[in-house]
Amino acid sequence: MKKIYGLFFLIIMSVASFSQITITKNDMPVFKDTVRYSTTSTILNFTNTGPNYTWNFSSLVANGQGIDTFKSALSLNILYGLFFGLTDYGIPSTNKINFSQLSLTNAYDFYKTSNSYLEINGIGASYSGIPLPTVYTIPDKVYQFPLTYGRVDVSPYDVNISVPSVAGVHQVGTRTNTVDGWGTVITPFDTFQCLRLKSVLTEVDSINLTALGLSIGIPLPTVTYKWLANGVKIPVLEVSGFDLFGVFIPTSEKFRDNVRFIPPQFNLRINFTANKTVCTTADTVTITPTVRPNVSGTTYDYSITPNTFHFVSGTDTGSQIPQVQFTAPGLYTVSLTSTAPAGGTIPASSTKTRTNYILVNLPSGIGQISTSNFIQVFPIPANDHLACQLDGDAGKQATLELLDITGKVLYSMTTSQHGEVNIPTAQLPAGEYIFRATPEGESGYVQKISIVH
Repeated sequence: MKKIYGLFFLIIMSVASFSQITITKNDMPVFKDTVRYSTTSTILNFTNTGPNYTWNFSSLVANGQGIDTFKSALSLNILYGLFFGLTDYGIPSTNKINFSQLSLTNAYDFYKTSNSYLEINGIGASYSGIPLPTVYTIPDKVYQFPLTYGRVDVSPYDVNISVPSVAGVHQVGTRTNTVDGWGTVITPFDTFQCLRLKSVLTEVDSINLTALGLSIGIPLPTVTYKWLANGVKIPVLEVSGFDLFGVFIPTSEKFRDNVRFIPPQFNLRINFTANKTVCTTADTVTITPTVRPNVSGTTYDYSITPNTFHFVSGTDTGSQIPQVQFTAPGLYTVSLTSTAPAGGTIPASSTKTRTNYILVNLPSGIGQISTSNFIQVFPIPANDHLACQLDGDAGKQATLELLDITGKVLYSMTTSQHGEVNIPTAQLPAGEYIFRATPEGESGYVQKISIVH
């Protein structure tokens, strides 16, 4: 008899462990909760569902991580505290209004939870640093409790955001929630007993551009699938997108997760160009980078050698497009290291170096390098030789060099700073070269020359 009771108990427990769950207010986040999640763009079939169903999403590959932090309205702004003080929390807005077109920043949705629903009843956003709290005319009921398999809820929502003298957006829509499955969901984080909820938002955003007197209606239908489990605070998995001719196209995917290593998701390719690669110490040189892919949040770190230069026009080594003035003639090597957030714990980074990239002369003409009249070089362009007339102190030494455009020394000699000397160029291919003269104990003078045959 004891064996029969024991077997009966195991059967009951087994059935109970795989029966459908119920989602209530107690499974929702509260003020001060923080929950980590990972993002992914893995292509899987997210639409299949049913009773006692197993969704195996263990192959999801994380490409980034984030933390949902549920903040009080007062902690975000004192004005929000006055308008939304009775709400439970605010989180960065998921509202589909295009805030960037209205020049709105730091947008938050404010949520209120009761035994019957979880709803969005306010939006807070800033315009030119001024907070603009907006209360929903009809709150958006995100969930209606208790959520059980087969429940269908259809609810309207209405909100009107106004930026005085600029624009306004009137958003009217309907949220249709259907709990269309229950069972087991498997993610890279864990395995859960869950309910699957399909949420369809059908809405129209009417954008009124006050300055132009225009009103534009934009329909924005979206579909979101959520797998909800007891005590997890946020969906175990949430996938949003749209239906295209009956095919679901995901646009965002996130799942509950812990801290994990996420390598960069792409190779960063960088380059840069200077608007002048031959200049004088009187010129300003602008350096412009090219970074692919173009990722928001990319940082820039320039280094230039030798260090006889300074940044101007309010730019510095970390500026995206720095401006530079050089304080001494010579060849300068420029290097750029760019780092882009790859969505993971390790950002993508790459370095590009151009050796002897910029040639700087003194602003004293082409044939004469220095205002001291120390040396004159001719003819320019050269053919079979380059003549150098040195008019410095007799007996004082100077080193004369001819380099290719990469900085490689092709010819070098040391001579007295007096009289004329010739550098043979007949055996050199036609093209661009660099002449450098370094008087004893002084800085070198450089000049770009051409050789033709």
